[in-house]
Amino acid sequence: MNSGFVLKKNSCLTPFILHNFSGKLKTLNKTPTQKGKRKKKICIKKIKMAAVEDDQEAGQDQLDEEFSVWKKNTPFLYDLVISHPLEWPSLTVQWVPLAAPLPHPTDPSSFSIHKLVFGTHTSDDFPNFLMVGDAVLPTSVADAKIGTSCSSADSVIPKVEITQKIRVDGEVNRARCMPQNPAIVGAKTSGCEVYVFDCTKQAERKQRDGCDPDLRLTGHDKEGYGLSWSPFKQGYLVSGSHDNRICLWDVSANAQDKVLGALQVYEAHESVVEDVSWHLKNENLFGSVGDDCRLVIWDTRTNQTQHSVKAHKKEINYLSFNPYNEWILATASSDATVGLFDLRKLTVPLHALSSHTEEVFQVEWDPNHETVLASSADDRRLNIWDLNRIGEEQLELDADDGPPELLFSHGGHKAKISDFSWNKNESWVISSVADDNTLQVWQMAESIYGDDDIVAADEPPLAEK
Repeated sequence: MNSGFVLKKNSCLTPFILHNFSGKLKTLNKTPTQKGKRKKKICIKKIKMAAVEDDQEAGQDQLDEEFSVWKKNTPFLYDLVISHPLEWPSLTVQWVPLAAPLPHPTDPSSFSIHKLVFGTHTSDDFPNFLMVGDAVLPTSVADAKIGTSCSSADSVIPKVEITQKIRVDGEVNRARCMPQNPAIVGAKTSGCEVYVFDCTKQAERKQRDGCDPDLRLTGHDKEGYGLSWSPFKQGYLVSGSHDNRICLWDVSANAQDKVLGALQVYEAHESVVEDVSWHLKNENLFGSVGDDCRLVIWDTRTNQTQHSVKAHKKEINYLSFNPYNEWILATASSDATVGLFDLRKLTVPLHALSSHTEEVFQVEWDPNHETVLASSADDRRLNIWDLNRIGEEQLELDADDGPPELLFSHGGHKAKISDFSWNKNESWVISSVADDNTLQVWQMAESIYGDDDIVAADEPPLAEK
């Protein structure tokens, strides 16, 4: 899960913004250039060093060309693109789960404020921060205003702005907000402790004094990435790490000197636990996946495994439960596929989504559409899939672009995508962060997803099979 980049500060902090107001394009400035390069083994012989440098230059040229093509086509592929440059890359991003977005103070009819939480991944010589930002997004009212102009200097434009920085020891591997109280943020770092921050209290503290979390959660002895708050039991937080362990805490329990030990420790994986996730329909179940290629379902009533299967031939990096269908889940694997599974028969996958060319690191179901999910991989692509399209007939030309269920492929990042998040309050809007020091907020064009066969949140869920 390491980014593999030589970390550098991004000196180009100019955003690229695209917003189609009923077809009228607004483009401001330029995208930042890539500031990091993947680490390469140093060759002793000069001829080998020259060959490596040539390969790097050729690869960079191809990357720049691909990005240029993507940028030229953004007006046709997207209704919204905000590419916000970061001083340091972020390994994590999440839309803060607000009940509703906040109205914009100067133009509430056209714009609303959504909140994001993300972090920093710096070199050892610079401090790390957990950060909260405001994302100014157009409302549906704005989209309906034909001819809306953003030419005035005083006009509101879509943008991302950092509003709070909280000092953290170590780079922020993953940060997740408590769904019942979004001001409470859990953070896994390069250390073995899990931090819990109350952003309202942190705002009153002097960040120059160093890392001062509201809680330090103990139980792991290595770093990790897996982190998930229970959507049912307020304060229940589960974590998976490189020590092959899963820890469960109740952060509402009494802590001693701001330190809280694990309520329960689970051990069944034989290698790194890459991810953990609570079931979204059953408050007693959560799942875990790891480098042992196993998918494990746990029951907190017995603290035992309910299911344990070898789900992929290579490492499993992420899992996501469907928010509408209690039986369906998806996994992301280093075998370059996304696996779809039914909890009633985990030994045989329902389907494998194949289009990525490198390891798949993340998969998330769309909270607003039952049959839609997204995945990101080391190939710099974030793919959106619609399961309703599985098995549809394709023209030969269309088949070259991927299987029929591949709805869209976002190519706006110039390096591995570290994390992404669906916006529940704004349909089809995604935020993503990558090793190229960018945070992007984007929405594909309505002409791409505007089909009648996509199941929306307000429609009845698919019949159980």
